[in-house]
Amino acid sequence: MTQTATPPTPSTDGGHDTWDVVVVGAGPGGLTCGAYLAANGRKVLVLEANQVVGGSTQVFRRAGNKFEFDVGTHYVGECGPGGRMQTALTGLALTERIKWLRQRPEGHCQIMVPGTTFQTPTGWDTYLDRLIAAFPDEEGGLRRCVTIMRTVASGDRRLRRSYALLRWGIRPITTLMAACGLSADAQAVILAENGDYTWPPHRTPTAMHAGFLHHYLQAGAYYPRGGGQVIGAHLTDVISTHGGRVRTKARVERILIEDGRAVGVRLRGGEEIRAGAVVSAADFKKTWAELVGDEHLTRRLRRRLQGLEMTLPMFAVYVALDVDLRERDTPPLAWVWPTNDVDGYYREVAAGRCPEKMPVGISCPTAKDPEGTHSAPPGYSTLELVSWAPAEHGFWNVATDPREGDGYGHDERYRRLKEELAQRVLDTASLMIPDLRERMVFCEASTPITQERFTLSTGGSCYGIAPLLKNLGPFRPRVTTHIPGLFLAGGSTEHMFGINATIWGGMGTAGAVLGRDLVQEVRDGAVFVDEASLTPITDDFDPLLASKPGSVIRRPARRRPRTAVPTSG
Repeated sequence: MTQTATPPTPSTDGGHDTWDVVVVGAGPGGLTCGAYLAANGRKVLVLEANQVVGGSTQVFRRAGNKFEFDVGTHYVGECGPGGRMQTALTGLALTERIKWLRQRPEGHCQIMVPGTTFQTPTGWDTYLDRLIAAFPDEEGGLRRCVTIMRTVASGDRRLRRSYALLRWGIRPITTLMAACGLSADAQAVILAENGDYTWPPHRTPTAMHAGFLHHYLQAGAYYPRGGGQVIGAHLTDVISTHGGRVRTKARVERILIEDGRAVGVRLRGGEEIRAGAVVSAADFKKTWAELVGDEHLTRRLRRRLQGLEMTLPMFAVYVALDVDLRERDTPPLAWVWPTNDVDGYYREVAAGRCPEKMPVGISCPTAKDPEGTHSAPPGYSTLELVSWAPAEHGFWNVATDPREGDGYGHDERYRRLKEELAQRVLDTASLMIPDLRERMVFCEASTPITQERFTLSTGGSCYGIAPLLKNLGPFRPRVTTHIPGLFLAGGSTEHMFGINATIWGGMGTAGAVLGRDLVQEVRDGAVFVDEASLTPITDDFDPLLASKPGSVIRRPARRRPRTAVPTSG
């Protein structure tokens, strides 16, 4: 039977002297946590340093609002019926407001490596069949490799031949593929999508890469109708209609610890906000080193922070074309590698260099969501081209803290390097779209420094702490901490990174705060939000405006210039 909790009375004064919970960071994890807490009667305040909520799921607009680009919502797994995304949204009555569009069931992602084009399908069996069709001389090795990955990822006992099979899970994925005798080309195809977690294959446990493949192979890939901003917009609406508040341009400077317990936060500027509990959905490393402070850390945590590595940051190029790529049947999602040496590229970046030939992930919102997006007017297409590059400030000739402003953007060497890398990205993307430059009417690049400036993440990392064995499974940070009243959310926790995982993890963190198993409650049928209490959605609904607290949830009749996450820094 479905249970629906009675929502608390919404706040009328816009604030409280003391809150039950303060959430630091309005990414998908922080917002989901705040929404579940508010829906369960807690007075919740969510604080976001940026001017628009959503974290890496937000969008920005350019060319007089003609084009819209996703910052990080490219494709998401487990969004179908019974998947983790639907489960998490069900408890908040958002399954009809956040719709997920299935992307090309016959092959959601096109992989291009020299000499081979491969369509990533749904299903492990089909995946193996296609690999064998692409590399028929390697059938034996491919069967062994895929069987081991599938077993490690799914835990399917029917596939387990012996315990020895599972020992591969902790070894690097490159070690497994070499043991299976796979060629460089076959390895490149299997590894091609690892840009979704930006970590060197020779340092990635097989369990990590196999789990990543399983995320998409089990039920395909999805994209939210209306673009990534709908996620932040509707989660914010749950919070604001259930007695909570979301504040933007509110940068937390310190988590207040008194008598060994978290009791609130202090904002830049000196404002102190008291709360019964604090959830940090901010960067894991900065949460402890800056917001909490060394004096409150355990010796073990200090040691961990000293050697903690982060995933590599993204370099992105946003492009608009004066052609509808759907007319050419261009795939909405692709990974293009100009060489078959996936691991070699990472080794170059780790050494502080950016090779001439850069791999590129290509995402086309106008193809993924042809009807429900603000992405582009008819006859145009938008592309988000993503690669990765060194995080070190010295590489970018940045001497000041990017979080304090965009002064670095005026540096000639920085600007020259950004343009140079943007051209390399366009070179690779042109392997799939040969007339890319000829049809290009807009182009803008975003560097790891940009990401660090707007997300306040360590080194501009999008995916948090590195997926090394010591950071996975039982070794990954829990959402509860050694400080009473302090909890964690976001991509560096036990729930892992990515949009699906952080939303799922936000529900888990809310359950930890409440002392309840919300996941099981929702699976048993609990719905904590009465959809009738949410803001009515009309035809002029604009998720970007709705993600700027203080703005009306509808788009005004006369559209005015808007800003979100500038990527020109």
